[in-house]
Amino acid sequence: MNDKLCLGVCAHFRRDIESALESLGEEDIRIHSFTPSCTLHPGRCAHARMPSTVPDGCDGFLNLLGSEPDQRPGGRGQIAHPQHCIHLLAGADLLEEATRAGAYLVTAGWLRSWRAHLRALGFDQDRARLFFQECARELLLLDTGTDPEAHEALHAFADVLDLPRRIQYVGLDVVRLRLELMIQRWRNERNQGRLRAVLAQTNHKVADYAMAFDLLVRLSHLSDEETTVNAIHELFTMLFGCTNLVYAWVTENRVERVLGDALPQDQVHLQQVLDEMEVGDLVLPAGTGFYVRIDHQRVTSGLLWVRELPFPGYRDQYMNLSAAIARLCGLAISNARTFAVLQKTERSLRQERDRNVHLLQQVRILADTDPLTNLYNRRRFSTLAEAAFHEAKQHGFVVSVIMLDLDHFKRVNDTHGHAVGDQVLVEFARRLRDLSIPGILARYGGEEFIALCPRTDAEAAARLAARMLQALAERPIETTAGPLTMTASLGVARLADEVRTLDALIHRADIAMYLAKSAGRARVAVYAAGEEREGV
Repeated sequence: MNDKLCLGVCAHFRRDIESALESLGEEDIRIHSFTPSCTLHPGRCAHARMPSTVPDGCDGFLNLLGSEPDQRPGGRGQIAHPQHCIHLLAGADLLEEATRAGAYLVTAGWLRSWRAHLRALGFDQDRARLFFQECARELLLLDTGTDPEAHEALHAFADVLDLPRRIQYVGLDVVRLRLELMIQRWRNERNQGRLRAVLAQTNHKVADYAMAFDLLVRLSHLSDEETTVNAIHELFTMLFGCTNLVYAWVTENRVERVLGDALPQDQVHLQQVLDEMEVGDLVLPAGTGFYVRIDHQRVTSGLLWVRELPFPGYRDQYMNLSAAIARLCGLAISNARTFAVLQKTERSLRQERDRNVHLLQQVRILADTDPLTNLYNRRRFSTLAEAAFHEAKQHGFVVSVIMLDLDHFKRVNDTHGHAVGDQVLVEFARRLRDLSIPGILARYGGEEFIALCPRTDAEAAARLAARMLQALAERPIETTAGPLTMTASLGVARLADEVRTLDALIHRADIAMYLAKSAGRARVAVYAAGEEREGV
């Protein structure tokens, strides 16, 4: 039976969490949503604490709003560690970059009640406008696509505050990966706990019966049930000198099959005998044989039928010996079944471990990649480009930077919507990848792209920029709004002696890009110290 897990989350994120769980196929996980209690202190929430008890009907609880681990002895609840609730949707780098640029981040869930939030803060429209204009340059919606009314709410909120608004699609990839990793980790810990309990119980059994197992050395070395039953059958055959012996496999007091020289009707007969064994382990039928029940801790695993003893006069001695050995045989079979469960659990844990490793690798990829274009994001570009820049400065290598900005891209978003704009960005990024650019290619932000090309001079970089321009202009981009003809402005700058930092080199490429725009767009401009000249 699967364990029931309950997730605690702010009501603002309930739709996102439900959508993520549905895409993961996690239908049995319950969501316990808290009434939002946002304050003016970023990252703080009055509900970011573990409840005193796990909700009824759940075997565990994960609080997605938490900031401290659960320290209660034996507590079944756990707390996640997002530094800010928006980290549920996006990484810390996005939040830090946006807030540093003066953006006020909102989510679709928060926007559904933005008027109530303003009233709770004691703001009328004028005071709200004054407050937000003083502390923010723009409103940025992190859109997961789960609320079709989010864009309309953003525009209404921005109109009241008289602030620019922007939408960044973040999708549910980060949410899904975070949830899947947390859920798998929780299940892994539960299974490990069960495994430890089973191992402790098994070790206790082994300790209690160590001396008895010395009498049955062969059984103590067996692990699977099939081999153990065959050894028991051979053991009794050897002890009694009896070849006419039948062993019945028993599961949940039902005879499943028989081992030995038996007829089909013998299985029905052995089931009747088993049903009549209410007291004791032995039944003495007429004749020279008897039945021995193989059990352990009142769980029957087998039934032994000794049909004819070669020395009937020693039947009492045989029965006493059988009663003593039967309990040890029951333990051996119980251990074999437990071992089979342990092997299955171990395989499951190993698969879950491998899955967690894969998920961690995916998280690392997402942290370095722009989710829309699958190019490097700005943070990863900066890390790689800094290393390449310092190597070039140290060894005197040449290096160039190409900045690219899609012309009139805002017109595409305003006319056809951001979904069509995203289609343009995705297709253009694909064309750039097809060029096999010799360097570090990234989406720098919005409709801007950047490439750092090690050991590439300005002329070679200008030719490469011309290929980028041609890749965009050679044919329209197919979108749901129809084919769109796009152009771009590109700026090229090479490393010079007076350039001391990567930012300074990027700044020169940026200047050249704006020179290309000033010269009429759809062209490449190359930066030169003291002058700007148009490239190819």
